[in-house]
Amino acid sequence: MNRLRFGIIANTGKSRVGEVLPPFLQWLKKRGIPFVLASEIGSLFDISDYPQAPAAEVADSADLILSFGGDGTFLQTARLIAPREVPIIGVNLGGFGYLAEVGVSQLEKRILEILDDNYTIQQRCMLEAQIPRLESTSAAGSDNPDNIICYGLNDIIVDKGAFPHTIRLETFVDNVYLNTFNADGLIVATPTGSTGYSLSVGGPILEPSAEGIIIDPINPHMLANRPIVLDPQRVVKIRASGKMDKFQVAVDGQSIAFLPSGASVVIRRAPFVTRLAVFPDYDFYSLLRNKLHWRMEHE
Repeated sequence: MNRLRFGIIANTGKSRVGEVLPPFLQWLKKRGIPFVLASEIGSLFDISDYPQAPAAEVADSADLILSFGGDGTFLQTARLIAPREVPIIGVNLGGFGYLAEVGVSQLEKRILEILDDNYTIQQRCMLEAQIPRLESTSAAGSDNPDNIICYGLNDIIVDKGAFPHTIRLETFVDNVYLNTFNADGLIVATPTGSTGYSLSVGGPILEPSAEGIIIDPINPHMLANRPIVLDPQRVVKIRASGKMDKFQVAVDGQSIAFLPSGASVVIRRAPFVTRLAVFPDYDFYSLLRNKLHWRMEHE
């Protein structure tokens, strides 16, 4: 078997983490399988006997990351460790999971498959958002004095936030004018994100291995405003304006900044990918049928 070291990151807001992890850690220890825990897990139970590091540093000493929670936890883990490109496995603790596909009952079996090298790595493209650095910008990012750089696996969203009016979203592709969308917002999504918020506003489903950047208007005022799929090398610039004096930027469902009317956000493909560990029985089409409750009539 391979001598891999597992990094373990968990959503400490889920009480089930405190039920599932202790026996799993004992199982790993009994078999001599090395691992390192995110120290934040110590808020749920005593981990003083185990190797640990802050979640942001777990990938520095691990060959593969186990992300315990759901899709939201997986997305947060991806943003945290993607620059290091350490593979991730999502462990689903309940809920609607496209990314966190390993159930608790399968966990030990999957670990043994990994140690037997019975898995593959999928590369998922990410997006980079360049956001003006203002006092209302809350995200951690680069040290650039003028801009915050944030990364998302699913999508970057520019929207009206809680304000009860549509906004105007002047949109450029490679500095060439595309359209001004009068809408609640715009979603810029990856193929991975095509089954997330993008799907709920009528966007297309792309295979995770596909190449492309999706632009979806949210509740557009004109029915002629439709989703569009761009070449993955394109750079999208969105300048928002409207009756309110600020608009929201969100990355993978997390509010990042409120920017003044007239400010611009620049979105492009990130310089690195999320590496997702998948098993031989992984089937994207079966996953779609199950999650979307499509009818099964094939014999």
